[in-house]
Amino acid sequence: MPTCSQQAHALADRLEREQQVIVDRWLRRVRAQGVAARPLPAPELVDRLPEFLEQLAAALRRGAEEDEGGETDAPTLAGQVAREHGTQRYRHGFDIRAVVDEYTVLLDVLFDLFAETEPCLDIGASRLLIHAASTGVAAAVEQFSTEREADVLSAQEALLKAREYEEQLIGVVSHDLRNPLAIIMHCAELIRRAEHLPAPVCRQLQRLRSATDRAMRLIGDLLDFTQARNQGRIPVKPVAVDLRLLLRQVLDEARLTHPGRTIECIGPDVRMVGSWDPDRIAQVLTNLLDNALKFSPPASVVRVETDLAPDRVIVAVHNRGEPIPPERLGSVFEPFQRADPDANARVSLGLGLHISRQLAQAHGGDLTVESSAEAGTCFTLTLPRGCTRDGAAEAGAVVPSPE
Repeated sequence: MPTCSQQAHALADRLEREQQVIVDRWLRRVRAQGVAARPLPAPELVDRLPEFLEQLAAALRRGAEEDEGGETDAPTLAGQVAREHGTQRYRHGFDIRAVVDEYTVLLDVLFDLFAETEPCLDIGASRLLIHAASTGVAAAVEQFSTEREADVLSAQEALLKAREYEEQLIGVVSHDLRNPLAIIMHCAELIRRAEHLPAPVCRQLQRLRSATDRAMRLIGDLLDFTQARNQGRIPVKPVAVDLRLLLRQVLDEARLTHPGRTIECIGPDVRMVGSWDPDRIAQVLTNLLDNALKFSPPASVVRVETDLAPDRVIVAVHNRGEPIPPERLGSVFEPFQRADPDANARVSLGLGLHISRQLAQAHGGDLTVESSAEAGTCFTLTLPRGCTRDGAAEAGAVVPSPE
């Protein structure tokens, strides 16, 4: 029976002699088992396998010489070949498990091939072969991980730079644009209050004020969207609020900015006290009313219905405009989406409804929509009467009873 050293040298010779047979068998098994992340041409799939087999043979010989008491400091290139293979596999979209599976298939092919002529494979020779192959697996996986970590680090650095730029942009928008717009709005209002102004001048001043107010709202929407994306939600500051009074103020403003439109309010004439952020809830209600007025015929009625329960309040804003198409109904609350397909011509970022729902959810509530040709379009705001600063409905919250 050959010694471990003799068998190791014989296996090394066979690795070199039958290299193409090994490659072909490995290629068939890898494809049959679906190891590759995606179909690759044979040359790319085989990659550095022939060179790795050469290094396996060299490693077997070195191991045999060491077992015989010889000394060798011949450098092995198997690790370098495996590392280059790991880089290639990462670039081709493989995962670590697939890289390991490739080497497992290779060992299966080698042991099956040796079994054809070696009735009894020496344990020492097997150990040398497995150790050499394992070294290659470790090198390939290490390089694969290094490549991935480098890409992750690069992506994180790019994201950090993008966020820094975004913060700078937000600073410019919030300060350098808002302040001049506020001055323009203030000056327009002062001039409008002057006596004996011609009617055309008053109309132009009103247009200037409306345009400035619209620009301020667009800036506010953009800042809210950015804050929600960066922090996961829009922060709210809940205090005790009577929603009936808040809604009344919003309705009065809507009637002033949309003269000639009819807005009905239906519901119990009682106090609706709860814990909410009044500015944010007013923002939601204003958005819903603006949408209802914008997308409904001038002669139609916009109806606001309120309902009160011990643990929540409900405000529904209904209009009789063209219904939202069914295929768009599920996306009206997505950012930069508009319920009206022709709304691109309007001055809008498509963020109003998205932000309104974010604000409802920040209070622990929700905002939903129903729309049909028969019933019209109805946005329903549901708010728990007790809201904490983290946006959750406060369990057992004590809310004053309605009068």
